Amino acid sequence: MRYKTIGRTAGRVTGNDYVWPLTIHIHMKAVIFDLGHTLIDYYHDWSGPEERIVSRLFRLSQETGGRMQEAEFRRSVLATLHDNRDRKLHDMLEIPLATVLENLMGAAGCNVDEGLVQDGLEIFYESLKEDRNLVPGTIEMLERVKDRGFSIGLISDVAWGLPSEYPLRDMKHFHLDKYFDDMIFSSDVGLRKPHPRVFKMALFNLDADSGSSMYVGNSLQFDVRGAKSVGMRAVLKKSGYFHPDDSIVPDHTVDDWSELDELL
Repeated sequence: MRYKTIGRTAGRVTGNDYVWPLTIHIHMKAVIFDLGHTLIDYYHDWSGPEERIVSRLFRLSQETGGRMQEAEFRRSVLATLHDNRDRKLHDMLEIPLATVLENLMGAAGCNVDEGLVQDGLEIFYESLKEDRNLVPGTIEMLERVKDRGFSIGLISDVAWGLPSEYPLRDMKHFHLDKYFDDMIFSSDVGLRKPHPRVFKMALFNLDADSGSSMYVGNSLQFDVRGAKSVGMRAVLKKSGYFHPDDSIVPDHTVDDWSELDELL
């Protein structure tokens, strides 16, 4: 069985006999991970990719009947992406990119159909692929976690609200998908971290409770805050994409995947 020592009582003296401190154990059952910048690293600055996306979307609009001038089209797309980010942060709800594209391309005068929307989704994804790298040691770490008998889950906020088929492509590209017993993507459930419900979904799907589960992610604001809100142990995985916040304190912090072994 898998046990983790989390503390011990103080020793006490009864008559002439010393009673040794009691070691308290907790049965760890599940480890749940974030995806972007935790297992797979992507852009740390999204402004450049979004500029390229706008240029490619404009060319697509011109090929499909669009009448909007490039400067106006650019302002419209970038403003929508910015506003959607703010809404997602505030409401913790996902906004499907397919719906965003329908509205943007329709407003530009394009002949919107399923094929046009699919082409737009591919433009976003191709930009995402331009800078994606497996975090060193990830495969070996997942092998160790799986070999020790833990259930492994995933909670991922999908970039731009892309459908879940796209992060699944990335996971299959790096051969990560086979390690996971459950995967939750924001575009499937309509929720984004740190919404507590998405963490509860993951626990339910893995038949685990919060006290026997650990969450590992690179964001204090989304990963650590969300995990702690439902009583999970929260582990911060340091990465180059990081926003400090002294008000949020993880239970543990790891620089390298080898350090996670000591926490299991």
